[in-house]
Amino acid sequence: MSKKVHVLLSDDDEMMRQIIGGQLAKRGYEVVYATDGNQARDMARRLQPELVLLDYRMPIFDGLTTAKYLKSEDPTKHIPVILLTNEDISVEGQKMWSEHGLDGYIHKSADIAVFFQKIEEVLNKYGIEIPEPQKPGSKK
Repeated sequence: MSKKVHVLLSDDDEMMRQIIGGQLAKRGYEVVYATDGNQARDMARRLQPELVLLDYRMPIFDGLTTAKYLKSEDPTKHIPVILLTNEDISVEGQKMWSEHGLDGYIHKSADIAVFFQKIEEVLNKYGIEIPEPQKPGSKK
């Protein structure tokens, strides 16, 4: 049996949290939620998730600011961070984001297969085992 992979999902849009969190849970991930960048930063420090997914546009700290904090602080600098966005990102933007320690970004409208391909690519890079998807009708 594989170890649980904990994902911190931070998005100020409740519907997006439900949609993305539901897809993650179906794939066997344990999901915890934050609604703004400051809350995400605090939860990442305390909970030490294997992955942080940050909405780019959030109150208090946006995703990029939150990622900069996470990647510069000892308790969280080892945690992979992926930005979630509805925006089309230029090559310059992608370069800037990687310079801030982001492990990538996923467009929120991406096909679910592309979404999980990016997550699994990042987890593999960090040597984190991908969870087994839940079987229909099984209880966890």
